[in-house]
Amino acid sequence: MAYLQEGPAYKRLADDLRSQIASGKLGVGTALPSASQLVKAHGVSTTVVRDAIRILREEGLVYGQPGKAVFVRATPEESVSERLTLDELTEGFQQIQEQLEGFEPGNGRDAVEELRAEIADLRRSVAVLQAQLIELYGRVGQPYPRDKAPLKSEDGSGHLRRAAGD
Repeated sequence: MAYLQEGPAYKRLADDLRSQIASGKLGVGTALPSASQLVKAHGVSTTVVRDAIRILREEGLVYGQPGKAVFVRATPEESVSERLTLDELTEGFQQIQEQLEGFEPGNGRDAVEELRAEIADLRRSVAVLQAQLIELYGRVGQPYPRDKAPLKSEDGSGHLRRAAGD
């Protein structure tokens, strides 16, 4: 195995496993070697193996838990493509939230009704984007950042507040 001698051991191991995934030696859907096999093959500690797998999981390449089976989820190219889509959805979601925050009812009934209809449409769009965003975060094995939850009003007052993470 081509094993670089630079950098921390966990990064070197992650690079080696990433390379094997990219080359197809470890195909999508196949299990990574067990932690004990990786320890023996690379002459590293179990902590190094856990940290390397954590990096690959954060990159969306593998799923599962150290100590249990860890499977290849995607190639590096597929993972990058999904991350770009995720970033685009996040940006669109944030833009819609900013638009919602800027709405203030005008004078007159028609203007208020028109704004309410527009806000309702925007909220539906936000809900769809958020669902897609949560799904994409799940696909890449990342937790959805709950602190950026959508704005919503539960009391009917029209005052917006951050939604609680459900």
